[in-house]
Amino acid sequence: MPISLQTLNTLGLTAWADALIGVSNSTELPAISQSLEEKDRFILGGGSNVVLHASQEAPLALTCVQSQLKGIVRLPAREGLSRLRCASGETWHDFVMWTLANGLGGLENLALIPGTVGAAPIQNIGAYGVEVCERIEAVHAWDFERHDHVVFPAESCQFGYRHSLFKELSFQGPWNRPRFFITAVDFVLSPATKSSPVLSYKGLSERLTELGVTEPPMPMQVAHAVISLRKEKLPDPSEVGNVGSFFKNPVVDEELARALASQNPGLPVFQQNNQTKLSAGWLIESAGMKGVQRGQVAVSANHALVLTNLGAATARDVLGLAHEIQEAVMARFGLWLEPEPQIIPPL
Repeated sequence: MPISLQTLNTLGLTAWADALIGVSNSTELPAISQSLEEKDRFILGGGSNVVLHASQEAPLALTCVQSQLKGIVRLPAREGLSRLRCASGETWHDFVMWTLANGLGGLENLALIPGTVGAAPIQNIGAYGVEVCERIEAVHAWDFERHDHVVFPAESCQFGYRHSLFKELSFQGPWNRPRFFITAVDFVLSPATKSSPVLSYKGLSERLTELGVTEPPMPMQVAHAVISLRKEKLPDPSEVGNVGSFFKNPVVDEELARALASQNPGLPVFQQNNQTKLSAGWLIESAGMKGVQRGQVAVSANHALVLTNLGAATARDVLGLAHEIQEAVMARFGLWLEPEPQIIPPL
């Protein structure tokens, strides 16, 4: 009997799979690994970065494996920095707020990002000038091929913009036979009193001033500013189906960025980790697609990067509007936007 995945993806799309396994204890992994050795599988996190399209009549012919591992452990401090190990099934925002409540800074710019801790390093989530790789020490995983636990130091994870080694086909394997299942992530954070806030992102310092915060702000204050900004721009997935930012910001060479900026006054161009990026949201809005609605799917009127399910959208609807956006931006700017969420099964 197929299993519904509609409540397990934040777009709220109707989708089905042959089976679903929730891993609540790492001691279950050897048996699960053996049972799935010759079977297709898909690792589903919080469902906040996927577009699922599989009907009840033609469900995903595989077993979805989802981490339900919980717990946060303090590791021995090193050079005045705090070290934590967080289980992969913890909700990302809850973990961020836990660190802040316990007097630790470093993750405040990443508050209110949906998803799980285990998914964070895969996508190398980032917001307001910070990428999670800057705070990761190591990633723990289960190896379905060796049937054993493995640890990847951060420097071996090949982190990049919305990218990591865990997204490489040659390393992780195909989408329906992934090799590594992340079980926990180790973080290195600073005491809040010694933390250096990252305020370079446009609008963040202004929001802190509006909130009456004087510099230098404490990490919890930065988090509250980030939360207020995100709530203004991004719909709550529990109320309106969405996956947050649907497209990545284009990474271009500096010469092209300067040329586009000179031709399009107001185009946001920013540098991060030696990369030159353009604002995908600005490009979409300038191409006339902000607020556009096609049936049961729409581009948010508050943030052009967000595609929303108005209640009964299908994956076909979502992907159709996404393609229309890509074509509009290509026609206007000569740039092809790359989707952030994983399309399952791939088209």
